[in-house]
Amino acid sequence: MNGISPRRLVQLRILLEKGGEARFYWWPEWLQLRGDVLELDRHECQLCKARGRYSQATIVHHVKHLRDRPDLALSIWDPDTHERQLVSVCKACHEAEHPEALRKFEPRKAPLTAERWD
Repeated sequence: MNGISPRRLVQLRILLEKGGEARFYWWPEWLQLRGDVLELDRHECQLCKARGRYSQATIVHHVKHLRDRPDLALSIWDPDTHERQLVSVCKACHEAEHPEALRKFEPRKAPLTAERWD
């Protein structure tokens, strides 16, 4: 499968409006396509591979963010640019691609008193 049906696109846009995009990652179509992309890339992180390193890929990354291009949610290739839209990446590379996801946790405040173990 390569592409999202009009019915599913409407459902995805509703999820995105409500902030429920995490539910998309449990759709049967996504789970199937995710497995296909990992197999296509031989479970190798494509970003590490481009730098001459090997890392096992565990995540399939949307190159164009799901919120920006929901029409490409189930597309391995972008039909406009003919470039990959879905690529296999390792956890470290995915976090580097989405630093905004790490900002949702408040930084710890400094302790009221310095703890000493002399």
